[in-house]
Amino acid sequence: MVARFIFCGGGTGGHLFPGIAIAQAIRKKAPDSAILFVGTRRGLEERILPTYGFDFTPIQSAGFKNLGLIKKLKALFILPGGVIEGLRLLRSFNPHVVIGLGSYSALPVMIAGILKRTKRVLQEQNSLPGLTNRILAPFAHKIFISFENTQRWFPKAKTLLTGNPIREEICRKRQTPSSRESFHLLVLGGSLGAHAINELCVATLPSLLASHPSLHIHIQTGKNDYAMVKQAFEKFSERVVVSDFIEDMASVYKWAHLVISRAGATTLSEIAACGLPAILIPYPHAANDHQTENARAFVSKGGAVMFLQTQLQKGVFINVLEEFLRNPRKLQEMADRMKSLGRPKAAETIAESLLALANPRGGETW
Repeated sequence: MVARFIFCGGGTGGHLFPGIAIAQAIRKKAPDSAILFVGTRRGLEERILPTYGFDFTPIQSAGFKNLGLIKKLKALFILPGGVIEGLRLLRSFNPHVVIGLGSYSALPVMIAGILKRTKRVLQEQNSLPGLTNRILAPFAHKIFISFENTQRWFPKAKTLLTGNPIREEICRKRQTPSSRESFHLLVLGGSLGAHAINELCVATLPSLLASHPSLHIHIQTGKNDYAMVKQAFEKFSERVVVSDFIEDMASVYKWAHLVISRAGATTLSEIAACGLPAILIPYPHAANDHQTENARAFVSKGGAVMFLQTQLQKGVFINVLEEFLRNPRKLQEMADRMKSLGRPKAAETIAESLLALANPRGGETW
């Protein structure tokens, strides 16, 4: 008998990559399992999933949060069509379990799962859960959470603290870069980029590059700012790599000494597993300001420092980076503390639970 799973949701790497990590762990434990990802064409799914060998089917869906009345009404009209598509998918694919990864694109398929009485699971990446998972929580058989304080939002009997699952290639043991003759700074704005961080880099990093020949930088800009950032660092092209999107995150994590990043839950989980200290700049418009809450969990343990976007003053930021460049001992202390916060077995734990839930007879192994 083949275990069958549908993963729904995504749109951004923060939602999609934990699903990929769980699917990888399922495939490792039960290689014959059938796995399908469902989302919209507006996200990363269609481009990223084929590189991991997973099938993808798009359905219609639209978000509700932070929209005007007309757009909310439009989203409500779209939802029934998405649910009908979801029911068709469930009938044809016949999954044992449907896994919701958060975001509005998970809602139609999860509603279809409720109507069809398919077993339903939620995976919540953030400290403060999103609207979709809060709506679906009463109907879920199990909910996997990444932060201890998320428990208060969900029924305790259904909830399991696992940490946020990360992809197997990132989980492989990271060796601290051996060279201390150079300092490697990795700048991440999330899968879609971060304009404020890109502007900060353009305003501050050229002067640091000029005064610190040991400094090497890799910046992920997103598509919109790629040309602007690329041009700003043209003079330092031998020491600066500018990418609109980084496919091979495992390699850049292995290369880096320090990360400047937003505070998305998936990125935080990955850098914790890799033992990478971080300067965190939470996205201020994230739903319920969940990125600030995410960051606090790591700052409080000494693995990261945080700046609100309103605090991004050029002089202050240069001083912070100068301190890290001059003080490798402080950087190592933060790296050790960050490493202690990692949960590299999260995907494996969730996969085991999903395979058990999918098993109709209990004793059979997949």
